[in-house]
Formats: sequence, structure tokens, C-alpha cells
Amino acid sequence: MKINPKVKNTIFQISALLILLAAVIYSLDVTIAKYVMATGVLGFTVTTITTPYPGKSIRGKRLFNIQVFALILMIVSTVLLFKDISGWVVTLLIAAVLTLYSNIAMSKVYKKEQEE
Repeated sequence: MKINPKVKNTIFQISALLILLAAVIYSLDVTIAKYVMATGVLGFTVTTITTPYPGKSIRGKRLFNIQVFALILMIVSTVLLFKDISGWVVTLLIAAVLTLYSNIAMSKVYKKEQEE
């Protein structure tokens, strides 16, 4: 089953916003935040896994693996959130930093690979 890239990108963006929204909602209502976070992480994970690194660079593939590790940390954050363990904030922060780094670096690596 192939998903239209525009639809996949929209799901990706909405999922990222849901994760951010869950962190904000947590201070207001923990129960709602749990389900918003779970929905966001699910969408983010599915769209990231179904969009692997398109190039052949070893560095790009390694950066994609870092993204997958960040996804695992996001899933761990969600589980910790459901178990009411406050460490979910730390794992989510680490996942966010890894995701940000790998996305920026991966786009540079891919652009450099296309120029060669």
C-alpha cells in the first residue's frame, strides 16, 4: 500500500504537533495528554518508518537509524507517561534532539549525495 507523499507529510506534521500539544496539555489534564501523545507518536512512527533514507550513503543510513532510535525513545516516553513516571520528559527531550539533529544532517547528506 503506497501513501501519497503529500498525505504522508501532512500526517507527519500533524503528528509532530500532537506530540508538542501533549506536552503542553500535560499541565492541564494528564489523561487527555496521554492519548494525544500516543496518537502523535503512532503517526510520527508510521510515517518515519515508511520513509527510509532514499540515498545510498552510509552516513545517511546511519542517520536514519538514529531517527529510528529516537522513535523508540518516543514510544518509551509514551509508556512512561501512561505509567505516571516523570522520566517521560527526559526521554522525549532526548528523542526530540536526536530527531532534530538527524533530520538536519540527513538533508545535508542527501543534498551532497545528489550533487556528486
